[in-house]
Amino acid sequence: MNRRRMLAGAATLSVVGPLNAAKPRRMKPQVGDLLAHAFGEQAGSVVAVKDVASQPVPAFPRDPSSGVVRDGSLHNQLAVLRLPSERLTPKAQRHALDAPPHAFLVYSAACTHTGCEVSGWNSDAARLVCPCHGSEFDVADAARVVNGPAPKPLAMLKVELADGAFRVVGGFSRRVGPEPP
Repeated sequence: MNRRRMLAGAATLSVVGPLNAAKPRRMKPQVGDLLAHAFGEQAGSVVAVKDVASQPVPAFPRDPSSGVVRDGSLHNQLAVLRLPSERLTPKAQRHALDAPPHAFLVYSAACTHTGCEVSGWNSDAARLVCPCHGSEFDVADAARVVNGPAPKPLAMLKVELADGAFRVVGGFSRRVGPEPP
């Protein structure tokens, strides 16, 4: 093999290798993934039931075997919430993890209006709030839009408890984020 071909091949491998390594970070949540803290001192560590109190916990799915946190796409950012079980509508109950007297819900944090990160919380009304354009989502009612301009509810992700941690058991309930143009 001549030197020029060898250098071209090495350059290709150096570009392709990192791109392939990044793909697991961009993958949608997979069945069996655990939820991990998205930010702060606990970033990357598994979200435990005790970590979810009165405020939503920002999380990303994490592959349990490789430890890869799927944080390569806003579409993977999640909000883990705890609410009293009796407050949930039947639609929300279908995707909730019931652990009386509370229920745990996991929502996509990608706004259905323009895809902004839904990071605000109105504790009085139990609503997730998008800081970009003010959309509010009623988490007790399957993230129904109560204040626009978001056109549809946030997607829900079904989870179960596995040794005190949240494990993904299915895909999102609907398309994540805004509709394509």
